[in-house]
Amino acid sequence: MTDGYWGRPEETAEVFGARLTDSFEGPFLRTGDLGVVHEGELFVSGRLKDLIIVGGRNHYPQDLEATAETAHPLVRRGCVVAFGDAPLVVVAEVKAGATEEQLARVGPAVRTAVAAGHGVQVDEVVLIAAGTMPKTSSGKLQRRACRAAYERGTLTAAAPALQLEGAS
Repeated sequence: MTDGYWGRPEETAEVFGARLTDSFEGPFLRTGDLGVVHEGELFVSGRLKDLIIVGGRNHYPQDLEATAETAHPLVRRGCVVAFGDAPLVVVAEVKAGATEEQLARVGPAVRTAVAAGHGVQVDEVVLIAAGTMPKTSSGKLQRRACRAAYERGTLTAAAPALQLEGAS
């Protein structure tokens, strides 16, 4: 393991200097992974940085995304990202060739499905063009890059007349 981050002593102490609260045993590396030990086996369930907290309840983005991607047939599978505590945003790629009238049904379907499945209200549904979701070279979703593009207003709308802010 490395000694830390070059020129960043505070971040090094936070990440590489974790200690147990009861015995002060350590130091340990904070990986940011969330998991549970069940019957002696560790199951990694997500990342702390990606966790969404709404109304004091923890939600894994993967769960919200899985629900959103099955909410309407125009949503592309494996191309949905959820982020934010307030507002809670779902960004979804939609299949090419859909009309604006068809796209207008997607946002309400996503909101209804997520509310029914998880008991949370999606504040904004953003529909983006097919093939524009930020992904790694191996095809993994890049939630933080998607969030940054959303915050910069650089996501590609699914239809030219569809305003990203009005895609809900």
